[in-house]
Order: sequence, then structure tokens, then C-alpha cells
Amino acid sequence: MSQHQPCSEFAYESIVFTVEALAARADEAELTRLADRVRGVLTDWENLHATRRALRRAALQASAHVHVADATLDSAIGTFARDVVAVSGKDSALYQRFFPESHEEIIAMGLESELPVVTLVLAQLDTSSDVPAPLAAHAVALRAGLRLGNAALANRADALADLGRHSAREESWGETSLASLVSVRRTLEKMAVTRGLSASWVSAFFR
Repeated sequence: MSQHQPCSEFAYESIVFTVEALAARADEAELTRLADRVRGVLTDWENLHATRRALRRAALQASAHVHVADATLDSAIGTFARDVVAVSGKDSALYQRFFPESHEEIIAMGLESELPVVTLVLAQLDTSSDVPAPLAAHAVALRAGLRLGNAALANRADALADLGRHSAREESWGETSLASLVSVRRTLEKMAVTRGLSASWVSAFFR
């Protein structure tokens, strides 16, 4: 769901490399301080990564619930339509009242498109006194399917919004990690000048 994820992974690995390279010189107090400073950026990423996995799980769960809600509502519509046809036929005014389009076409639509149709069907069942009792009884299953579908779509929208906000936080982390590496390089370059070390010494700390 996030196209920048590979970039974030690369940034994470770059930070890990630099931290471990700095930590390899435990005898150098200045390098140890640099490693400690950047290690906090790693902790932030690991927390972000754990949160992303939880949010991805929630999004997948929400998607699964939408699929099940869709199948449940399809079944309720199909069963109701079958009984309407059995009572009055598919070309009847009663069938047309509930299904201006064929119920097969409605079932073929996605859950979001089915919900308004089912809402209208329920309105007809709730307000029409001439609907046979066996057909009116379908209101229970249709209403349950409607509730399930609305809840599933709302939960999926929330889960995807949470993922989107998290992606923004990851992008912010990427900017922070880059700034941290730039800062470390500048510090190492100053150390190299002071100590008379070559540019290759500085490069050794970066991936």
C-alpha cells in the first residue's frame, strides 16, 4: 500500500550500517557518542515498523470483513429475490418494485453499490402493507446484512486512513534519517581534517 516503503527500508539499512560502523570503534569516545546519537533514529524506525505491521493486519482484517459482508448481503438479496419470483414472477409489478434492475445485476455489484439498493428494498418492506408476509419476513436478514455491510465498509475506511497517516510518519522519519546521516558525515569530515585522515576513512562509516 505504500510505494515509499522500499526507500524507507533502504534508509533504515543505511542508518543501521552507520551506527554499527561507528560502534565498531568502541575505543573511540567521539565515535561512540555519534553512534548513540543516531541509535535513537533506529529505535524510532523499529517502532514505526511494528506499528505498520499492526495497521496492515487491521487493514487486511477489514478487507476480509468487507468480503464476508458482501457475500452475506448477496445471499440475502438472492434468497429474497427467489421468493419474490416464486410468489409473483420476475416480470411482475411486485418484482419491479423491489428490483428495477434484475437482482442478478445487483448481486454482481460491489458492496458499496448494493447497500443503497437494499436500503430502498427495506423501505418498501417497512411501508408497504400489501407485501405477502413470507416476503416481509426477509427484512430481518436484509437489515442484518445492511448493518454488517455498513460496519465493514466504515471499518475498512478507518483502517486505510490509519495506514495513510502512518505512511506520512514514515516519510517524515526518512527525512530525519537522511538529516542524521548528513550530520554524522559532517562531524566525521571535521574529525578527519583535525586528525589528518583521508576521505576513505570517512566513507568507511557509510553504506
